[in-house]
Amino acid sequence: MSGRNKAMFSFWAIIVACGISFNIADAEASASAPVKRKVISSQLSLLLQRGYEQMRKGNYDGAVATLAAAVKSDPDSISARRYLAFALMRNGHSQEAMYQMLIIQRMSKATPFDSFTLGEAYSKMGKMIDAENCFREALKANPNYDPARASLIKTLSSTGKYDEAFTECITGYKSAKTEMMSRYYRILYQNVQEQKLSLHRMQDQQQQQQQQTTTP
Repeated sequence: MSGRNKAMFSFWAIIVACGISFNIADAEASASAPVKRKVISSQLSLLLQRGYEQMRKGNYDGAVATLAAAVKSDPDSISARRYLAFALMRNGHSQEAMYQMLIIQRMSKATPFDSFTLGEAYSKMGKMIDAENCFREALKANPNYDPARASLIKTLSSTGKYDEAFTECITGYKSAKTEMMSRYYRILYQNVQEQKLSLHRMQDQQQQQQQQTTTP
């Protein structure tokens, strides 16, 4: 595995470890509705723990099955739906992930992680404007949320907003808390440069071809 691929893999591991840190009580208490604190059953707790461990190891097939069982055991569990949405999104089921996120939005105020997950689902469905808005919403709530910033950079670059993408790379690099994150933002900056240069080369080739066809 190349250094760049290792950095990408490690970044997703960070999202799982930090983005949805396994704290069931805090996650359940994040609901905005004025309800009494809910007692988490031992069955739900075990399913959430197992699903989290499966995601941490990259086993998203297993995590989807485990977390679907968690939602079935307690449809009112925000944590279960939140984890399931992330596992579905990572497993390529963007529409199903979005469905879970929309349910969560009706149950609780969205967290930066929720906005990030919804943005990833939009991105995989090709709805880049919606994705960009979600990532910006996550950063508005938490300006230091690296997963959202990284995805925003990739979204901006994919839609040709290179200057904005460069700015976000520099912002992320300056605020990075670890060497791995600094390296990751450098990789993202290089990726944006490569995409911008590739577009310019393609445009130059097209202009040359047009000139050749119009030259008598």
